[in-house]
Amino acid sequence: MSKLMKQLEAIMKELEAGLSLMDVSESEEVLQTLKNADRIFLAGAGRSGLAIRAFANRLLHLGKTVYMVGDITTPSIGANDVLFIGSGSGETSSLVVNAEKAKQLGAKVILNTTNPQSTLGKIADCKLVIKAANKDNGSSIQPMGAAFEQLSFLVYDAIILQWITAFDVAFDSMRARHANLE
Repeated sequence: MSKLMKQLEAIMKELEAGLSLMDVSESEEVLQTLKNADRIFLAGAGRSGLAIRAFANRLLHLGKTVYMVGDITTPSIGANDVLFIGSGSGETSSLVVNAEKAKQLGAKVILNTTNPQSTLGKIADCKLVIKAANKDNGSSIQPMGAAFEQLSFLVYDAIILQWITAFDVAFDSMRARHANLE
């Protein structure tokens, strides 16, 4: 077996272990909050930000109005909107400021994190908790929170599948919203 294959298998074992420890008790609340939102704003920094951008894309395919915080075309957030944050540490200062502002303006805050007791965890209306190392703490065979980012990607895709099933969404309707200027 090649070294690469051994590394891939080790990563998969780590991800499986992380999945088995996840706290998804609030997943139904997360799904309903997203479904009922007028608009969904998403935010994350670094690689967590890349994972949440992919989630934003799929939410768009479901027909939701979505914006990435910080993009020049993002409007102001308000009541009946949701801010969904991906932050392993739950302490990224710019994300804390965004969450506080969103709450002041009447928006709901959803957090995907490894640290439910963090500053963002205390602000969030509901949370998904991934038990994986983040860039600040924990033990992993991978560097700087990679397991959290990878599991986040999987969790976001699972939320999309949960939505498709719960609300009887046809893939054709999603495909019709896929970008055609690529």
